[in-house]
Amino acid sequence: MDVNKNINNLYIKFKLFYPVFIGSIVAIALITVVLVSKSKQEIYNQSEKNMRLEVNTIRYMFERERELKLEKVKTNLKVAHELFFRNPISFSDKEIQVEAINQHTLDTSIVTIPAMMRNNNLVYKSTEFPEETYQLFGGTTTIFQKTDMGFLRISTNVLNTSGHAAVGTFIPNDSPVAKAMMKGEIFEGRAYVVNNWYITSYEPFYHSDTLAGMIYVGDKEKDLEKLRSILQKLKIGQSGYIFVVDQKGEVIIDAPDINQSVAHEEWFNDMIGDTSGTGHLFKSSNQGEYLLTYARYDEFGLIIAAIIPTRELTYDPIKNLIITAIYFALLISILFILMVLLTTTRRVHKLLNAIRLSNIKLRSAKDALRQSEYNFRTLFNNSSDEMLVSDMQGNIIEMNEMACETLEYTREELLEMNILDLKPAKFSQKFLENRDQLVRSGSLIFDSEYITKTGNLIPVEINSRLLDFNQQSAVLSISRNLKMRNELERKVLSAVIQTEERERERFSKDMHDGLGPMLSTVKLYVGELADAHTSEEEKASYIKQVNEIIDEAVSSTREISNNLMPRVIHEYGVVKAIQAFCNKINLTNRIKIEFNSIGVDQTMDKNIQLILFRVISELINNTIKHAKATLININIEANEGKIKVEFKDNGIGFNTEKIMSDKKTGIGLKSIISRIKSINGRCQFSSEEGQGFKIIIEI
Repeated sequence: MDVNKNINNLYIKFKLFYPVFIGSIVAIALITVVLVSKSKQEIYNQSEKNMRLEVNTIRYMFERERELKLEKVKTNLKVAHELFFRNPISFSDKEIQVEAINQHTLDTSIVTIPAMMRNNNLVYKSTEFPEETYQLFGGTTTIFQKTDMGFLRISTNVLNTSGHAAVGTFIPNDSPVAKAMMKGEIFEGRAYVVNNWYITSYEPFYHSDTLAGMIYVGDKEKDLEKLRSILQKLKIGQSGYIFVVDQKGEVIIDAPDINQSVAHEEWFNDMIGDTSGTGHLFKSSNQGEYLLTYARYDEFGLIIAAIIPTRELTYDPIKNLIITAIYFALLISILFILMVLLTTTRRVHKLLNAIRLSNIKLRSAKDALRQSEYNFRTLFNNSSDEMLVSDMQGNIIEMNEMACETLEYTREELLEMNILDLKPAKFSQKFLENRDQLVRSGSLIFDSEYITKTGNLIPVEINSRLLDFNQQSAVLSISRNLKMRNELERKVLSAVIQTEERERERFSKDMHDGLGPMLSTVKLYVGELADAHTSEEEKASYIKQVNEIIDEAVSSTREISNNLMPRVIHEYGVVKAIQAFCNKINLTNRIKIEFNSIGVDQTMDKNIQLILFRVISELINNTIKHAKATLININIEANEGKIKVEFKDNGIGFNTEKIMSDKKTGIGLKSIISRIKSINGRCQFSSEEGQGFKIIIEI
C-alpha cells in the first residue's frame, strides 16, 4: 500500500515537473540556435531600423518644436495686434533721416521717412511696444515702416551682432515677407531676421487705406543648448550616439569621437546626396567600423545622424546570448533537481486535496450565489410594486417587470432614460432635493408622480434607499401606486362630507319648514289678544313685543339655514355664492375683495362647489382675523376639466413652516388642505413675514 502510494507520488511529481523541465531546456536551446544562426546583415538591418526610429523621433521632436513655436507666434501676433491698435497711429509733418541697412546684403543707404506717431508718441527707436509685448509673452517684436526699398525696422527688441536693437535694418521688397505684405496677407513661417533664422508671423497695417507698415513677432528657430542637452543624454546601445550637422558639414550638436567638421568624410557626401536615410557602413580612421543612420530636416537645414560600432551589434550580443543561455539552462536544471528533492509526497497530496476541497467549496458557493440571484430576481420581478434602480445621476440601470407594465415602456426603453424623464416638470427641483437628502440619510419615503408612455399621471409613494449595485453606488426606488388609495380616500371623505351636508340640509329644512310656520302661527295667535279684557294700550304693547321676538326668530332661523347649506349655491352656483359673500364683506368697508372667474360652469359637481365655497370663505375669514390686510384678490379659472383657484392678500404674512409644524396653530390651513385633498386636488401656498399670503389650488 505504501509502495503504491510512494510510486503514485513520484508519478505525480514526475507528471508535474518533467514537462516543465524538458520544455524549458528545449525552448532555451531552440531560441539560442535560432538567434545565433542569424547573419550579421540581419542584425545590421534590425539595428538600422531601430536607429532610424531614434533619428526620426529626434526629427519629429524638431518638427514638434517648430509647430509649437509657430502656434505660439500666431497667438502672440493676435495679442500684439490688440496692443498695437489699442492706440491710434498717425504721421506728422516731421521727417527723419535714417541710415538703412539691408539685412541680407548689408548694403547701406540714406532714407527719409515721415515720423510715425502712436498715441501722439514717436515710434522711431521707441522701446515701449516691444517691452510691453515682451512682458506679456516674451520673444521678439518689431514695428516696421513702409519705404520705397522695403520695410524698415523703427521699433524692435531684435538685437544685431553688436548686441543693440536692430533699428534701421530693413527687409527688401523682393523678400517673401515683403511680397506677402504687398498683397495684404499675413506671413507665417520661417524667415531670416537680421542675423538668424526665426519662426515668425507678420501682419500688415494701413493708414488712410494705404499700406503703412507691418507688425512682427517671432522666436528663434531652434534652441541649440536645450536640444544639445537632450540629445547628449540619448545613447544608442552601449556606445552609440546621436549628433546633428548642417548642410555645410559643420557639427551643430556634437557627440563623442566626432570631429567639429565632417565635410571631408565620404559618408557625409552620401548623406548630402541621399534622402532615404538608409543605414551605411563606414570606417573611421581610428575607431574601426560603424553603422550610420540619418534623416534630413530641411525646414531647419539639418541632418540628424546616429552611429554605433558594428562590433557591439554582432560579437557582443551573440557572445552574451550564448553565455546567458548556458547559465539559464544550468539554473533551470539545478532548480528542477532541488524542487523534486524538496517536494514531498505529503505536500503534493495536501496541495491536491486543498485544490479539490477548494473546487468543491467554489462550486457550492457558485450554486448558492446562483440560487440567491434566482430568488432575488423572482422576488424582484413578482413584486406588485414598481422597482427602479438608478445611478447617482438618475440614469435607470435596472427595473422589474411591474415597472415596465405600469409605465408602459419596454426594458430597453427604460434603460435609455433618466428618472426625471418619468416625472412631471414640477417635481424636477424636488427630485434633486430628495436625492441630496437621500445621500445624507441613506433612505427616504416621499410622495411623487410618474408619467406613463401614453401621458397618464400616476401618483405614487416612493421608498428609496442607497445600495451597492454592480460595484457602484445606486438608488433602489420602490414605488407604490397611490391612485386607488387616493381615490378610495377621496370617496370616503367625499361620502362623509356629503352625509354631513345632507344632515345639515335636513336640519335647515326642519328649521325652516317647522320653526318658521310655528312662530308665524304664534304671531297670528298673539294678534288675537286684542279682546275686551285687555286694554288697548297693553294689547298694543304685547303685540309689538311678540312681533319683534317672532321676527327675530324667523330671521335667525333663516340665517342658520343659510349657513348650514347656502341656498344660493343650489340655485345659482358657487361663483354667485362667492360673489355674494364678497359683496357682503365689501359693505363693511374694512377690507376690499376683488373677485374674478373664468369658465366656471354652474353644472359643476355640487360637492366640489360646496367645498370651494367653504375653503374660500375660510381663507377670507382668516385674512380678516389675522392678516391685517386691506386687499384680497381671488381668481377662479376652469379649463378642460381642471379648476385653478388663486387667492392672495397684502397682509403681514407669516412663517409657513413654523405655523404648519405647530400643533396649536395652523388648524385652518390644515383643514383647507384636507378639504382639497378630499376632491383629489392639490394646494401650494407661500408666505413670508411682511410679504402677504398666497395660495394656489388645483383640482
